[in-house]
Amino acid sequence: MSKHDIKRIKTSTCAQYGTAGLADTFLTFGITTLVMPIYNIGMGIDAKLIGWALVLPRILDALTDPLMGNISDNTRSRFGRRRQYVFLGALLCALLFPFVWMPPAASDNVIVGYLIGIMCLFSISYTIFNVPYTALGYELTSDYDERTRLFAWRFYFATAAGVTIQWLYKLCLMAGETEVDGVRVVSWVIAAIVLVFGIIPALFTREQAVVEAQEKVNLFKSVKCALRNRPFLMLISSYVILVTALFSTGALGLYINIFYIFDGDKDSAATVAGVVGTILIASAFVGMLVVKKISELTGKKAAIIIAMSAALFAVLLSWFTLTPKMPYLQIVHSVIMGMGVQGGWLLFSSLLGDVCDEDERQTGLRQEGIYSAVMGFANKCAGAFVGVGAAYMLEFAGYVEGMEPNAEIGYKMKIIFVSMQAVGLLVAILLMVLFPIGRKRAEETRRILDERKQVAAEAAGSAES
Repeated sequence: MSKHDIKRIKTSTCAQYGTAGLADTFLTFGITTLVMPIYNIGMGIDAKLIGWALVLPRILDALTDPLMGNISDNTRSRFGRRRQYVFLGALLCALLFPFVWMPPAASDNVIVGYLIGIMCLFSISYTIFNVPYTALGYELTSDYDERTRLFAWRFYFATAAGVTIQWLYKLCLMAGETEVDGVRVVSWVIAAIVLVFGIIPALFTREQAVVEAQEKVNLFKSVKCALRNRPFLMLISSYVILVTALFSTGALGLYINIFYIFDGDKDSAATVAGVVGTILIASAFVGMLVVKKISELTGKKAAIIIAMSAALFAVLLSWFTLTPKMPYLQIVHSVIMGMGVQGGWLLFSSLLGDVCDEDERQTGLRQEGIYSAVMGFANKCAGAFVGVGAAYMLEFAGYVEGMEPNAEIGYKMKIIFVSMQAVGLLVAILLMVLFPIGRKRAEETRRILDERKQVAAEAAGSAES
């Protein structure tokens, strides 16, 4: 256990902040989980067209992230720097989410054009919500270990939402005659959940370190600071590689189950995806508790390397567990994968707080918003091509819309699925091995920053007297 005294914040504060993690999960994974099955399998739109249709909104989303981060960093109001934007963004996202699934009855080109337009509006709204929400977490505590605990609550709620995410396609099949009819019912339920849970941090949390005296910083100067921060560049590179590798191949999972393991039976494939996904989520809860404990014992760097190594083992194991002979055997690798990956996501968020401290030590500025935004920018640039990458992977495997089940094509999908994820995890692990901020360096940085604040407070007190 670390020798320093952990500066605990109230559990109620952690829970209030974490609730919006549930809304965030529905907004992000609700889109990525359903867009291919609904538009490709349900509506028959070419997978490559869908992938490219999501590129422009993602790039727009990415470009607005640094702007939103800079706006919230420079905001000075009685509500603080972040909370008003979290409220507005959650409201807009909830209103727009159902319309993503309501294209006009028209040609494929018109439907794709509609998807581009509505996703552009949705992406801007999501930026308004997500960037200030993430930055808000770094203002609630400055403690090395307590940051992990705070963000664990965000991931507890996100993981709880993940249980439902695994069943979304099945729910859509149950809610209507087809998945296209069903998603229009399911999406309104998701919108209500997003609105209720998304606004709670805006209403009930308070930043502990509102920066009133800090000078306002130019957007380009802020971005320049972030891009010169070596630990940040290493952290973001590892994160983006992991996102690209896991999410671009993640869409193949449902296709492997439908067209390879279950011989074209969509209902059975949706059921096993829900069961396996639910078990994965349960293991993710356990994984977060284990990784949090390892982090307190060894530090975040060692803990994230252990978590991602477990995920790498799970991916290699999936080569043997994704088999038509025993469809539910995939539960085995999913349990290990859930524990490893979710622990990794948790520590990426916590480590970014340490990077912000490192930046403040060098520049004297608190810029949580811009760092959250640049991380989001890189993430969304990668995400912009995730759908396209998935579409071309399907094409490379030989998949075409309306095809009959084909064992050879399914086998090719499995090769792509396992190899891409394994390579991505291996590279991400190597980058984190080289990451320079460990517990000792982070705590020394925090000590220096606290001393600076004490000196500044004493100087201000002397000036007033």
